[in-house]
Amino acid sequence: MKKQFTTLFALAASLFLLSGCNNSQSNTNHNQQIYTKIMAQGDHAVKKHDYAQAQAYYQAALKARPDDSKAQTYAQQAQNLTSAQKAVKNYSFAQAQNNLADVQDNSKGSASMKNTATKMLQTIKTVQKNRTQYRHRIETAATANDDHNYAQAQKQAIALMEITEFHKKYYGDLFKQANEILLTSSKNLQTTSANSAESKANTDTANNGQANDSHQAIGESDAIKNPTANGKKITTADIQKARKQLRDQGTQDAAASDSDIIRAIQKAATSGRSTITPADAGF
Repeated sequence: MKKQFTTLFALAASLFLLSGCNNSQSNTNHNQQIYTKIMAQGDHAVKKHDYAQAQAYYQAALKARPDDSKAQTYAQQAQNLTSAQKAVKNYSFAQAQNNLADVQDNSKGSASMKNTATKMLQTIKTVQKNRTQYRHRIETAATANDDHNYAQAQKQAIALMEITEFHKKYYGDLFKQANEILLTSSKNLQTTSANSAESKANTDTANNGQANDSHQAIGESDAIKNPTANGKKITTADIQKARKQLRDQGTQDAAASDSDIIRAIQKAATSGRSTITPADAGF
């Protein structure tokens, strides 16, 4: 709107100057000269697809020829195209279609603007079809997430976001929803995995404490049954912390037993380190 006011102000100034410079010509000739010049500027704005600017020019042309049907028609078309662009930006595609239909229905309107309206309508038709499919996939992923099927929700969200078309401006609102599902499912999946690993570690530790020498694995020692490092007992929390250190270094800690982790902690402690490495755990 500010841009239109600026344009109209500039055109009004031009109108005044032209009138002053051509006072020897008839008023009709003055207006025709101004009208022709401004309409040409409006047509140039249309070629650049700057319909807000084009509308301002055509409305200014009406100052020179108030009852000119061409300027009125072109200004209305440009306004509808501007409204359609804004509607698409706000994902109001039905409103955009109404605006574009008005551009097409104007029998005496600009052929260039009609052509633009036709192309935009074709694009919107495709976009709406895609949005229906994308929305269904998002709902499926959201349902999986709500049902605590986080792995499936994550998989579906990732598959959707890998579609190149899905990243276009027409789907910004849906992209945001899919991204939220991906973040939530990934976070929940990580928490679930951590809880499962902690539960397994607690079970393993309890079993190790209850086992007698006859049930020891080959090579197992009292240092593993009652693990210490630097004179301090290695706790379940210490084991989980060490596992996280492996994950942070890109290693899948699930392949290592608690005994492997304990040995890794002891090995690191012997070297004066508080952080274990994949090599410490035998990777």
